[in-house]
Amino acid sequence: MSNKKLAVSVLIPTMNRPKALERTLKSYLSAKYIPCQIVVVDQSEKKMQEKVKQVVEKYRNIVEMKYVYQEEASLTKARNTAFGYAKAEIIICSDDDIDVYEDTVKNVYDFMQNRSFAMIAGIDDNMTTSSSKIGYFLGTKSFINKNKGHVTLSMLGRFPNEITENTQTMWAMGFFFVIRKSLVENWKIKWDEKLIGYAYAEDLDFSYSYYKKAKKECLKCVMSSNIHVKHLASQEFRTPSRKSTFMYVIHRAYLSYKHQMGWKSELAMRWCNLGIYFERRIKNNCSQDMKDAMHYLKKHRSEIRKGEFNF
Repeated sequence: MSNKKLAVSVLIPTMNRPKALERTLKSYLSAKYIPCQIVVVDQSEKKMQEKVKQVVEKYRNIVEMKYVYQEEASLTKARNTAFGYAKAEIIICSDDDIDVYEDTVKNVYDFMQNRSFAMIAGIDDNMTTSSSKIGYFLGTKSFINKNKGHVTLSMLGRFPNEITENTQTMWAMGFFFVIRKSLVENWKIKWDEKLIGYAYAEDLDFSYSYYKKAKKECLKCVMSSNIHVKHLASQEFRTPSRKSTFMYVIHRAYLSYKHQMGWKSELAMRWCNLGIYFERRIKNNCSQDMKDAMHYLKKHRSEIRKGEFNF
């Protein structure tokens, strides 16, 4: 049975993870319905570059593959570079460590035939759900917005308590989300290249900006129970934990200023960060990193407002 190509471009940034990338590409291209194009932007160290390139070359006879090497390790630059090569109107922004299902790409294509939908945020079947209500107290969840995907005042993206076929969302997690090329171009949205590395804020910023534009034009951004994947969260290469903590604290503060969230957001972030610090301290889980990141934020607030990070 031959693969049927659909007018969908998949954009995949990757860095030092040839095994995870190969599994992801195989997952996309072993289904009955596959994308017409896959763009891989590789930010690997030189010693890994050839391995990653060889993985991409394996699949050139199945689908149009574009391999681009980018020396600087920056997810935002990689996303922007990949977008520049996208040919299809329907674009899947994907991580390099996911498994898609037999019908994932087909469901995306069919769903996006309805022009009232601007964005789909993918669901991770490996994600655990929590019934704890302490997040409402700490500001890591919003009680008012609990039934939709939402961005909290503490600048965290949160999924709804329950997801149906068309559950509204204000953001999308970077492992898998779907956008329209024409809308990104018309709205002149880009991934913010002041946010470098691989952390939390990059795709939150982009998808939240995209959502706000879509809302103004009465277009829908949703999560659908029909569109889900398995995010494997590969350990093949990860950002060091201390650096991740600093990016988690400081980038969120920058986005709060950028999105004009106001003084309530600043207070919510301080309260949230303090709660995370004490949680880490109780669990003996690198609480000093959190304390140092909060100290850096306090000391360098004016630079952070401008998107200047030197941690």
